Amino acid sequence: MRILHVPYTYFPDPCGGTEVYVRGLVRELARVGYGSAVAAPAPVASTYVADGIDVYRFATDLRPRRDLAYGMPDEIAADGFCDIVSRVRPQLVHLHARTSAVSERLADIAHMAGAKVVVTYHTPTVSCARGTMLLYGTEPCDGTLHAHRCAACLLTSHGVPKAVAAGIARVVGPFSAVAARHVRHGRTLAAVAVPGYLAAAQERFHVLMTTADHVVAVCQWVFDVLQRNGVPAAKLTLSRQGVDAVPTAGVRGSERSPDGPLRLAYFGRVDHAKGPDLLVDALLQHPEVLARLDIYAVRQGDNNSPFERLTARVSGDARISIRNALPADAVVTRMAEYDMIAVPSRWLETGPLVVLEAFAAGVPVLGARLGGIAELVRDGIDGVLVPSDDVGAWSREIAAVSADRGRIEVLRRGIQPPRTMRDVARDMAGIYARVLAQSHMPASAD
Repeated sequence: MRILHVPYTYFPDPCGGTEVYVRGLVRELARVGYGSAVAAPAPVASTYVADGIDVYRFATDLRPRRDLAYGMPDEIAADGFCDIVSRVRPQLVHLHARTSAVSERLADIAHMAGAKVVVTYHTPTVSCARGTMLLYGTEPCDGTLHAHRCAACLLTSHGVPKAVAAGIARVVGPFSAVAARHVRHGRTLAAVAVPGYLAAAQERFHVLMTTADHVVAVCQWVFDVLQRNGVPAAKLTLSRQGVDAVPTAGVRGSERSPDGPLRLAYFGRVDHAKGPDLLVDALLQHPEVLARLDIYAVRQGDNNSPFERLTARVSGDARISIRNALPADAVVTRMAEYDMIAVPSRWLETGPLVVLEAFAAGVPVLGARLGGIAELVRDGIDGVLVPSDDVGAWSREIAAVSADRGRIEVLRRGIQPPRTMRDVARDMAGIYARVLAQSHMPASAD
């Protein structure tokens, strides 16, 4: 049985939770008889083996095109993927992303080759053009795709005032393509073009959800969003993420003096959505708090400005250190050295994997009361939930935990072993078996 998994990127490139998930899934699927390979976009095509897994990278269109930024299928990527499908000849293609390079065109190619298609919704970017599932950047959105509302929300993320954005979405929206042809000024052109690009992207999302043989939601809020957007229950499964690490023997908080500093750690990307700057600002508000914060910074892409800004902000405060990101298989062991793992995301996470890794290490979580974090962390039992994007609330909570170390031990005792990638693989094996058993029904004649 041959499965071809298609994430946004893959190792040895800097990777996030989705790629760690894919690698763990491939390993565990092998235990139940499913052979797998990985195909992922890259600047240039290549083939190699990573951790015993065959990896095929297909080239993408590197030109700065606005339509590609809004998910228009990348035909260069599609051609490269078609070649890989011809070589690998998978029985099932499992898409783990949705971008211009990992688009519905890849699903079409898979189907034309006789393969089934499963899609997993890993991040809000699958359906949300803003990428956060936060309406106007402030409140959790219900995720229902409305052309006008989504266009206005997206325009505000580019600095357009809300009232103006609503007007552009309502008035210009239906004539966006025509209006764009008559506008020459850069910012104005971008604004009037957005509704048209977005409407096309939403239509492509619906096409992908319709043509996919099965769709996987990795948390409850994603499951609900997919149902609101018309994905039928019969082709939709809720299968939460898992961790492939087991509890490790490390330095536990109870083994250290309660008079020492509170040890906090952040593991993840350095960008606004993930919120490491929120932790920094929270500590800077209270220079007297006895705490240490280690930021294990994952840097993706060529934009170094978020990392440089964060580095500048922490300079002068010896309590805060920015460290290099760790290999994925070393994260849980390192986490066990801390009192709490901080997950201060400003967007709706779908896992996140870092929460499960913290629990695997036996360490409670200090997390945002938002999205998937709030689905996994039981406030006051195995972690503490804090209002998202509220520096004052985070600052007060860090100070409170630092002053009452007994809370940490109570939370530590409340941690249950997390779901594992072996559990996920069992779910996927069941889905694959059902999907592969489905015969192609001939079209009915009128």
